[in-house]
Amino acid sequence: MRNILLFVYRNHVFFVFLLLELVSFSLIVRNSNFHRGSFLNSSNQLSGSIYEFNNGITEYFKLKTINDDLALENAALRSLLNYSKYSSAAKRYEVMDSLNRQHYTYIPAKIVNSSTDRRSNYLTINRGILHGVQPEMAVLSSNGIVGIVKDVSKDYATVISVLHKSSSISARLVDSGYIGSLVWDGKDPRVTQLMDIPNHVELKKGMLIQTSGFSALFPTGIDIGTVRSSEIKPGDNFHSIAVDMLTDFNSVSMVYVVNNLKRMEQVELENQTQENEQ
Repeated sequence: MRNILLFVYRNHVFFVFLLLELVSFSLIVRNSNFHRGSFLNSSNQLSGSIYEFNNGITEYFKLKTINDDLALENAALRSLLNYSKYSSAAKRYEVMDSLNRQHYTYIPAKIVNSSTDRRSNYLTINRGILHGVQPEMAVLSSNGIVGIVKDVSKDYATVISVLHKSSSISARLVDSGYIGSLVWDGKDPRVTQLMDIPNHVELKKGMLIQTSGFSALFPTGIDIGTVRSSEIKPGDNFHSIAVDMLTDFNSVSMVYVVNNLKRMEQVELENQTQENEQ
């Protein structure tokens, strides 16, 4: 202890200088928007790099499962291509189709950090501005929905998970067509809740739930999960529906960021309509 005190005493000028430097740096960051933004961006970049390094070690032991998932998904996609189909008609027709234009494009990404044990869960993916990722883009897995992009840096982006207290996604019961809101009660990461479905709607366990398309984020018809159970509380006009999620948030590693090519057109038109109503 005596040696430590002597060391501090002999170098007290240096330590005072270091302390003043830290205080000055803190004041600059707190009082300057430019420096604060630069600091936060650098911190996000460093955190993303660290997360990606740590995740790389873990992912090494999951390569077989990842490859199997990718192989299954590629097989499903290839089955949709024209050369995987045949025509039973005797005559052959050629049609120049100028109506079916591209609506969505997809950016593959890897999850480098995530959580499921909090009330507000986020994911970090290794794609950012340089790859075309922007805030408010939807994120999917090969099985279903994952979340919505929140913040973006040059090479990384954070995603608000479906398992977040503020998450609310428009969802549809496939059998009946009724639309509700998918939320999470903060308990089981495998189970979410579908709200606002009227109590007269007949429900059965296993019914499929998909995205409704009632937003400029998620495409229509993306699988979300299946009905686990439902109940109608006394005096309530709506079902309380528990949903088994198809995406396993504890094991998902590869995702796709959805770029809606017509999103800005839709959002601008809706904003214009709202402004005209005011």
